[in-house]
Amino acid sequence: MKNCVFAAAAMLAIAGGASAQTVNGNITGDGYGAPYAVQTTQTQFGNNASELNAAYGSISGGRLYVAFTGNVEANFNKLEIFLDSKSGGQSVFSSAGNDGAGAMNGMTFPTGFTADYHIIVRRGGSQFDVDFASLNTGGGGSFTMYGNIFAGANFGSASTGTGVNTQPLQFGYDGSNTAGISDGTGAADPVAAALVSTGLEFSIDLADLGLPTSVNVLAFQNNQNHNYASNQFLPGLATPQGNLGGDGTGGFNGTFALNLNNFGIGYFTIPAPSSVALVGLAGLLASRRRR
Repeated sequence: MKNCVFAAAAMLAIAGGASAQTVNGNITGDGYGAPYAVQTTQTQFGNNASELNAAYGSISGGRLYVAFTGNVEANFNKLEIFLDSKSGGQSVFSSAGNDGAGAMNGMTFPTGFTADYHIIVRRGGSQFDVDFASLNTGGGGSFTMYGNIFAGANFGSASTGTGVNTQPLQFGYDGSNTAGISDGTGAADPVAAALVSTGLEFSIDLADLGLPTSVNVLAFQNNQNHNYASNQFLPGLATPQGNLGGDGTGGFNGTFALNLNNFGIGYFTIPAPSSVALVGLAGLLASRRRR
């Protein structure tokens, strides 16, 4: 009986998740497990400057945790992160009006992905800024901008204030990576990409995402004005190529309103552990009752 009690407690701990995960931009020891997406394409936005090697995630302790290993260049290029966590959402992007992101209006998300939230990360000039936007299904939305969250540095870890998010967001960035994928337009080395352990990491309270049981995620590196996309997407391009730019072939036209399906870009899903744990717990308790 004692073993059953301890096992049940362990199952409940798994279902609730650990709430003490460190958000510092280094995934070592964080228990993420295998990546949900690994880079397919070498970077044309600068080796160890703007590269996305692999994506990790978990839901635990009432929070979503996401990590993108690699580098975000300190030139105010934008890391665009989109979350699909509840019913409704945008299948075609319509900006909340922040940071000039309207240059991407008309961008079509992968089939099955409807964006509810847009996070913009940028760094440079001894600062690290974050925008958190809630997207309306019919277009537009609301946002809060958090500037200089690392207090005069463009690396580190910190919690934001509140605004559109009712609970602080947690962000960490470690740009020390010098490995991973290389410069170019060809296929990336997936083994090298999966070995990188540092980059961007963040956490959001599930209540600020609609209390989801799973979250779909898509991210890519863009330029300063949201209108010249790199070839760094996670999940990656189906066929390696150079930067998408604004027209899909590396050209500049002042906008980025492409259909991402045309490039085989998808999304990855971070599931909640509770359903698996609770099924196991239910079976354990049923077994105990039969004895």
